[in-house]
Amino acid sequence: MAKTFILKVAKVTYSPNAPFMVRIPPGLWQIEGQKKKFFAKESVAKAYKDRLARLTVNYQLQAAALSDAQRMEAFECFAKLEPLGASLRAAVDHYVAYLEKAGKSIDVRGFYAEFLANKEQDGVSRRYVADLRSKLGRFSGEFGTRLVCDITSQELDAWLRGLVVNVTSRDAYRRNIGVMFEMARQRGYCTQNPAADIRFKHRLKGEVTILTASQGRRLLQECVSDLVPYIAICAFAGLRPTEAASLDWADIHLDSGQIEVKARHSKTRRHRLVPIQPNLKAWLEIYSKESGTIGFSRRKFRDAYRNAGFAEWPLDVLRHSFGTYRLPILKSAESLALEMGNSPDVIFRHYRRAMDETTAAAYFNIQPRDRFRPALRIASNLGDDSLSEEFIDRQCRNTPALLDTDRRKAA
Repeated sequence: MAKTFILKVAKVTYSPNAPFMVRIPPGLWQIEGQKKKFFAKESVAKAYKDRLARLTVNYQLQAAALSDAQRMEAFECFAKLEPLGASLRAAVDHYVAYLEKAGKSIDVRGFYAEFLANKEQDGVSRRYVADLRSKLGRFSGEFGTRLVCDITSQELDAWLRGLVVNVTSRDAYRRNIGVMFEMARQRGYCTQNPAADIRFKHRLKGEVTILTASQGRRLLQECVSDLVPYIAICAFAGLRPTEAASLDWADIHLDSGQIEVKARHSKTRRHRLVPIQPNLKAWLEIYSKESGTIGFSRRKFRDAYRNAGFAEWPLDVLRHSFGTYRLPILKSAESLALEMGNSPDVIFRHYRRAMDETTAAAYFNIQPRDRFRPALRIASNLGDDSLSEEFIDRQCRNTPALLDTDRRKAA
């Protein structure tokens, strides 16, 4: 039989500084936040006991005033919460907190538009905005009507893993979504960033993929002429893909042998000058223009690397190839970091490997005539002597369109 609870002030000996104790009724434990309270003065303890007695009576009167429907609803709630070990008060507090949070939130589609507008106002590059629009637009199409605060890490992780893309692209989606949700968190639309703790398996830190000289040569042989400057600049000057695609021909100074990467195009937002290697100069002299963008086409680039024998394109492989082959030639991580726009620590971590100067020099000896030698061999096998080394040398001083026309004719 359960003991009857008696509300009273008791004097204890184990708390000499506060010897007067009041045990709190079980029904008031959550309200008071404790089961008993100690006081130094008996009068204060009695006043506290009287307050608890009044609270108990008030709650009893309020409970008696509940309608039959309210009592039944309470009993149903108790029955549902009991297997979970949760109290009715905890459930109500949680739901009230959710309603307050939801009232401050916004649907994903609405915040997606707000986020893009904010980034455009910040003056980020058009390429970055296009990437955000592509990836976040796909996310918004799936979760557009949901509140931002309702998106969980579990369902976001499941959605990302359901995308039919490689791990690098999947992580790019996660990164962009994470940037968007971080802004949502800062604006009070959600209390936490669901993308923050999601991780995908990557290559080992510091391990990068590079092209061999023959693979680099093959890529330049397979690409169309208007893509050659972009590939050559990435491969032989080490620019980041977005930096190269953002270049204007006015930024390429063949007379002084430098490529100017402006701060607004640089990942680090720092201006830098990159030296033009002799073989790169030979490539750029053929394709150079007075002005206009260098030019990049994702579709044409995909066709080129697939024709060159790559099923998937390794992340930043042209830049990694440049850094790996350039380091044994320069023999200075600081100098290479200055050219590539990063730090000596990154140079050591990514590009320091067993590499002899002969192999490195072979990479930087890929010349424009290498782009047309396959056509020369095909013509020779067919008994057509109209193409020769001397003929290719002459054509290397003509326009890219003529070069491609002669190459297709020979093939």
